[in-house]
Amino acid sequence: MTSRLMEAPSSATAHLYLREDRIRQSYEAMMLAWRTLNADCETLLREKGLGPAHHRILFLTAAHPGITPGALLNSLGITKQSLGRALGDLRERRLLVQEEDRHDRRRRPLRLTEAGEALERELFLMIREVMTRAYREAGMTAVEGFRRVLAPLQVPTESPAR
Repeated sequence: MTSRLMEAPSSATAHLYLREDRIRQSYEAMMLAWRTLNADCETLLREKGLGPAHHRILFLTAAHPGITPGALLNSLGITKQSLGRALGDLRERRLLVQEEDRHDRRRRPLRLTEAGEALERELFLMIREVMTRAYREAGMTAVEGFRRVLAPLQVPTESPAR
């Protein structure tokens, strides 16, 4: 009986956080948080003639050196055309290079150049500052709860038509 209580909340408590108004409030909070997290980044990106797609590619390539365009497509859920355009911009600006895999010529792993690493690091430091402040204010228990809520939301979705 104890494990059942751990798996799913009782109907008496479920209504407290699963009500439509609570879910709407949470979604609105995530949208506003996203805006706050990226406000400084968007200014810097705009100055460099880049946008949010470029930022996401820089971030994922920094986090996963050698990531392939196919893996980026799956993670970002964008079209091949959009990805190709953004990758082309980043290569043209010498922020990213696409290499040939020694073992499989069909694979074209991506990596950031020194300039790309520097830009991504500058962008990440802006985000880290905002998140660190929020995490400190919320406390360790809230941070772990936040991660637990985000985990099931990270399931890759089907990419749009490629």
